[in-house]
Amino acid sequence: MNMHGGSPTSLDEAGLIKRVCSGDVNAFELLCTRLEGPLYGYAYGMVRNSHEAEDIVQESLFRLYQAMRARKLRPGGSTRSFLFAIAHNLAADNRRRARPSVPLEDSFLAQHNGATESSLLREQLNRALADLPANHRSALMLREFGDLQYAEIAETLGASLDEVKVWIHRGRKRLATLLDRDGQYLGKNVHEL
Repeated sequence: MNMHGGSPTSLDEAGLIKRVCSGDVNAFELLCTRLEGPLYGYAYGMVRNSHEAEDIVQESLFRLYQAMRARKLRPGGSTRSFLFAIAHNLAADNRRRARPSVPLEDSFLAQHNGATESSLLREQLNRALADLPANHRSALMLREFGDLQYAEIAETLGASLDEVKVWIHRGRKRLATLLDRDGQYLGKNVHEL
């Protein structure tokens, strides 16, 4: 056992964050391993380009590390919310530059999400997500991929808690109208809510 107590692999997220803040690089590597899948899922959903999403993940994790080492973040704070806020801002910058979409690779999904669904269904879902208003898509993806609580999403997006609840509710309803029971994309011509 080391002077910080417990091995990094046995710690929960809060324990890892505490170790990172005290200078444990191995704890940060493990924290990255735990967060990169959900962070990538969020980034990809926002920019719809696998290479750009990977860049957003790397830059977000780098900025998180800088903030933790500079003691701008403290253990027990909303580190996950802070991380997804960085990714959200980077994705917004990316959307302003608007690059073409690159299909999500099957191997990445299988590796990070354990996904076995067909590429056709994934493509249909991606098309439907792209049709959501940006605030609905962001809130919904932070909830689903980021596993953030509604209050953390509100903080991340600079919105009220009530706005976030409405955005997620409307986003889910809109997705239900854009996809049929088999997950097939019905298109933008589906009546508005």
